[in-house]
Amino acid sequence: MSETIITQTWPTPPHAGTIRKPGPGDLNVLAAIENQCFSIDRISRSGLRRFLTRSRQDPWGVRFLAVEHGACVCGYILLLLRRNSLIARIYSIAVMPEHRRTGMARTLLAGAESVAVESGRNRIRLEVREDNAAAIRLYTSIGYQTFGRIEPYYEDRTAAIRMEKPL
Repeated sequence: MSETIITQTWPTPPHAGTIRKPGPGDLNVLAAIENQCFSIDRISRSGLRRFLTRSRQDPWGVRFLAVEHGACVCGYILLLLRRNSLIARIYSIAVMPEHRRTGMARTLLAGAESVAVESGRNRIRLEVREDNAAAIRLYTSIGYQTFGRIEPYYEDRTAAIRMEKPL
């Protein structure tokens, strides 16, 4: 069974999908999304399985959310919630190429932010490749601000921009 999570009042296009918790039956599609969206620094299939399991066992340590368009899972976001921390961290976000620029990423981010607020966090952070201008524009447009840079960060030695949003 899948559980739908109602997001709060973030504006999204009417076709921006439905957020739900993925289950073990979604592992194949999540692995396919990961492989289509990332050429390096991928989460392995076994890593995705571990995150799915942890999300079900300890939902306030790891939250895995998927976005659906119709019956198709077309993206996911992985949120880490460390104990005794007021900061949530977006570990990974991915949307299938054919579903980009449709509001799916905004829907996922709104869902993650809602979960972070519900869990008592007051800020949310992420790292993004410094050469991913589209993602940086998206994050900036919804209130994320740059607060640092890590070089090198990714497998190919590209730097990461660190961004944060108050909740």
